[in-house]
Amino acid sequence: MEKPTITKENIDMKVIYIRFRGTYLEFRKNALKMHKELVTFAEKNNLIIPNITKIITIYHDNPFITKKTDLRTSMALTVLLDSKYEETGNICTMNISGKYIIYHYNLSRREYDEAWKTTYQELFKNNEKLRDAFPFEMYITEPSRNNKDKSLTDIYIPIE
Repeated sequence: MEKPTITKENIDMKVIYIRFRGTYLEFRKNALKMHKELVTFAEKNNLIIPNITKIITIYHDNPFITKKTDLRTSMALTVLLDSKYEETGNICTMNISGKYIIYHYNLSRREYDEAWKTTYQELFKNNEKLRDAFPFEMYITEPSRNNKDKSLTDIYIPIE
């Protein structure tokens, strides 16, 4: 795995999302269905903007202290802050804001776990103070579907 580029940024974004409760493996098995539901909703409401709309995965719980079957993970799409639409069915809305340290990676499918470990190791080496908010992955390019290809993925960690 290549060493990431690291930046810090204050962000303010709005997302539509579908929340899932269960193990990460179960989430991955349901991710494509959730993604399709989000995209269908976004297309119906004219929310997708080419080269701007991004897919993100939000991790609401710490996997070291939360029972695996109770982990909350959300599949989300970024939308413009002033977007207007009505939430329906499984589709919810939230704003994500504050200061984040961002680790910019180029990852193969099997490198995500290592990237998260590296990210937190670097955080603690640099004495970053974590903020009480959730981390997430933003897919800059489409995630690879095999173990050879790589995709640009940013890991956002909330800091003070």
